[in-house]
Amino acid sequence: MGDNLDIDALKKLQWKIMQNVAASALIPLMRIGDHLGLFATLESTGPASAEDFAAAAKIDTRYAREWLLALSAAGYVTFHETDERFSLSPEQAAVFANEDSPALMIGAYDLLAGMVSNEAVVKEVFPTGAGVAYENSHPCIFQGTARFFKPSYATNLIQKWLPRVDGVVDKLQGGGHFADIGCGFGISTMMIAEAFPNAQISGFDIHAGSISAAEKLSADAGMAERIQYSQASAKDYTGSYDVLAFFDCLHDMGDPLGAARYAFEHTREDGVIILIEPTASDVAADNMNTIGQMYYSFSTMGCVPTSKSQEVGLALGAQAGPARLCGILEEAGFRDARVAHKTATNMVISARK
Repeated sequence: MGDNLDIDALKKLQWKIMQNVAASALIPLMRIGDHLGLFATLESTGPASAEDFAAAAKIDTRYAREWLLALSAAGYVTFHETDERFSLSPEQAAVFANEDSPALMIGAYDLLAGMVSNEAVVKEVFPTGAGVAYENSHPCIFQGTARFFKPSYATNLIQKWLPRVDGVVDKLQGGGHFADIGCGFGISTMMIAEAFPNAQISGFDIHAGSISAAEKLSADAGMAERIQYSQASAKDYTGSYDVLAFFDCLHDMGDPLGAARYAFEHTREDGVIILIEPTASDVAADNMNTIGQMYYSFSTMGCVPTSKSQEVGLALGAQAGPARLCGILEEAGFRDARVAHKTATNMVISARK
């Protein structure tokens, strides 16, 4: 080691790495627990010994105990020291076990697994600056994205985000036309359709597999007649709309300005465009925090390669910041672009035609 090393700073960095390694080591354990229904089993059987839990889950006892201990050390499972039993607290169950919980976060581990699986293809384009087409991403990315964002949308979209944008609720309640551009599995699209039964709802996505998944989910929910899904890019869908939304997707697009201009042409007079984007500052130094670490990482492995694979390849990234995003909307012809609402993880940007 060199004489110029600050030992305290070195130890702090090493401990930070250990924390991140420990967190990353949970990725396969969390996915195993999710796919085998172990969290739901523990919720229904706990407090339980490792043996009783293993019997209920129909898995090997030794694997069960090690899995339980690892998650207990992380604080994701409750360890009862006096009798060495395991359970889920109501909060742990809400985050890991209950698929319809507005606090569910287990989908993040599908997304993380997809990022790890994408390592080889993304590594290949680092030297060249080429992109990775979205359809070439690992399937975990598609499912993980839908599950990761669903709880936040379930909690915020109808109750908090849309009411902050002037006129949107009235337009949709009055039977207005709504387009969800980059709708993915249609989670947000179905929420809009359920909340506004008089509205005309369309969902568009460039990825055929996502549109198929969206159609199946809407059919399962009894909404097949309420929503019109189509495979289309952000520059070739059809129709005109009172409310046009890009939910967590504009920054992924190769030509966000072109997409915004196309949206302007397909927005009715006095119509509204809405962006949901990751919260970020316009100053990179202000994003040096946990949220910034997460979104810059997601962006490196997903958002930037996807954008670079498309026409223009602007690669805004997931931390583009409100000034640049509002600037794109205004350059496209929209007026009054502003941040209508902001939380620790999301910001709602709106503009009018």
